[in-house]
Amino acid sequence: MKSIRRLFARLLLSALTGILSVPAASQTLAPASENRGQKMPVTTASPSAAQHFEAGMVNFENHRWNLALQDWREAVKLDPNFALAYAWICFDTSDPAEETIARNKARATMNSASAGEQLMIRWIIDVHENNYVEAIAAMNDLAAVYPGDKRVNFLVGYWLYRQDQYDLSRKFTQRALALDPAYATAYNQLGYLYSRSGDYDRALEALGKYVQLLPREPNPHDSYAEVLRLSGRYNEALEEYRTALRIDPTFYISQKELGETYSLMGDEERARVEYVKAVHDAPYSGVKAEYLQKLALTWVREKKFVQADKAYRDAADQAKAMQQWVWQARAYRLMAMYQPDSAIANQELDQAGQLLQSHKDDVDKVDFDEERARILRVRVERNLPASPKAPVSPAAQSALGELEKLTASGASVNIERTYHGASGAQLKAQQNYNLAIAHLEEDSINPLSMKLLVIAYRKTHAVAQAANMARTLMLWKIPSMEEVLTVQAFRAQETAVTAKK
Repeated sequence: MKSIRRLFARLLLSALTGILSVPAASQTLAPASENRGQKMPVTTASPSAAQHFEAGMVNFENHRWNLALQDWREAVKLDPNFALAYAWICFDTSDPAEETIARNKARATMNSASAGEQLMIRWIIDVHENNYVEAIAAMNDLAAVYPGDKRVNFLVGYWLYRQDQYDLSRKFTQRALALDPAYATAYNQLGYLYSRSGDYDRALEALGKYVQLLPREPNPHDSYAEVLRLSGRYNEALEEYRTALRIDPTFYISQKELGETYSLMGDEERARVEYVKAVHDAPYSGVKAEYLQKLALTWVREKKFVQADKAYRDAADQAKAMQQWVWQARAYRLMAMYQPDSAIANQELDQAGQLLQSHKDDVDKVDFDEERARILRVRVERNLPASPKAPVSPAAQSALGELEKLTASGASVNIERTYHGASGAQLKAQQNYNLAIAHLEEDSINPLSMKLLVIAYRKTHAVAQAANMARTLMLWKIPSMEEVLTVQAFRAQETAVTAKK
């Protein structure tokens, strides 16, 4: 279960120091010392395809993901053997069918690409096939071979950020900026990294530089707004989102963020108005499916569960119509999380699991495995023993065993974290606080696990750790089902306790 973390440690050791361990398939690569000033090549027979590929990468860096996909699709039309373009379509698309086709095309054509490109392609493909050990090894070698390529450094940092490996991500992001101090997208990433540690002043400073470098792009204003929101400056955040939409009214991400902000402010009616527009403006079915479920969450925040059920079932039906199978199953899993009746929750989980299993061959393996892991975690949580001395329920024990098997296979960081959160929840219910802490600390960015950690720390007299985690949870402003079910009640509880002192 520690294989992924060991590989991240290896990444830090080798890629950041230039020590290279090249896999057997890529022995033609030169050592890092010979590539220090080189960029990773892009192999295509068509100069026009190369131009579209580069335009797509710039759009990707600017979070114009729909435009990036259009460019990469055009690139493979111009060069049907453009392996790297297929890989990036696989990385970016939300269409399960397109992802499968692009992944297979990338694999079939990658031998015509350069050795460096093959590493990047293998990294992307292995992530999507949930072969994280192989994926991280390929990424590790790519970063070590091209230490002087600012985009490689940025992309490695970007992916590490998405894995919540913030310290490693910062090192690669800063290396990208050392190579090019005007590399705008790296300031965006740096801002988010500072925000995750609660350093909002430095985050806004980095994002201010991002806005300065790209004043007519919408995403700098969107990112600046998000950190304003995280720091509790909601009205300023709303104005920055509106600025992004004035620059580009089609920038659907900021439209969605208006809904997020109003929801966190407690104005759920206005949030739903903004979400409806975001669903309408979303360019792809996967994004529409996601935003429909964000809209449904507003009813949970208001504790209007009948309306929430209706909204989630409607979202599931629309996901089915759009062939967004994971989102269809996810709607039922999310309903199971807030149901007051555990028997009904288990029925929703049955539905989620059956729907997911029926489309196992239609979606990314990593998406399938990660959603399956989340379903199993909720199964554990909804079947915890009623008292510390009560036996563990067969349903919870079975689900935890399946989760452990998923984790032992070298799966994604998200699956590892899900397993630890479920294990910690069960151990906490049994009042085995020390062991619970060891697991819950591996999932310490999930509000459900954070709340359990506060309790476990207090039970073991870890006063400083409890205070720090409680403070982080009180200030948590990242919308999710876990946040809705945890943060508001925790704030009220802590405020009541403080008032009595």
